[in-house]
Amino acid sequence: MELTTISQSLSYANLPKLSSLFHSRATLCSSNSINILGFNCIPRKLKCNARQLRQFGAIYASLAESNSTNVSVTWLLEFIGDGDARHIGSPTAKPGSLEIPSAGAVTVGRLAEKADMVIPVPTVSAVHALLQSMEEYLVVTDLDSTNGTFIGEKRLRPGVAAAALPGSLLTFGDTNLAIFRVAKFEKMETPSEPEEVEANTEEEEPSSS
Repeated sequence: MELTTISQSLSYANLPKLSSLFHSRATLCSSNSINILGFNCIPRKLKCNARQLRQFGAIYASLAESNSTNVSVTWLLEFIGDGDARHIGSPTAKPGSLEIPSAGAVTVGRLAEKADMVIPVPTVSAVHALLQSMEEYLVVTDLDSTNGTFIGEKRLRPGVAAAALPGSLLTFGDTNLAIFRVAKFEKMETPSEPEEVEANTEEEEPSSS
């Protein structure tokens, strides 16, 4: 038997008789396809009728490809501030949690007409920071804000990107009204298999006029 590893093809010119490869009582036309050295194939000289051939299983190039799954990542900023607004001097509502889009970069700020995501707190700058979601971390860049952007207790340098890992605390200038916990959520998505379409083998009878 000749095996070419580059093209992964089989030559049946020097194959021994099929009867020596299988048990004497084995049935060649079984419900499963024949596997020779890891290759799922049908011998060339195998004689089967149409019904028996349909019983052979589907041939897959790779088991890993057939069972592949996709992972979608969602980043969320969970508000954890105490809502104390006494330092502002006027009642201020607590901001809600913010979901970061999975593609592209978004700006965070106080004004809706300037920022993609709004934190309506006076101590937050009009356009405060830039956020971009990655697979393993969240990229945060301070946009020269007045009160600064913090990851934990470290203040970021304006214009210099920094990585915020899941569980990090992210503050946009106010530890009471604009402090968030970085959270990461993963969702496993299995691609749907294409539906099998059975061919109609019955011949249509000619209609009588």
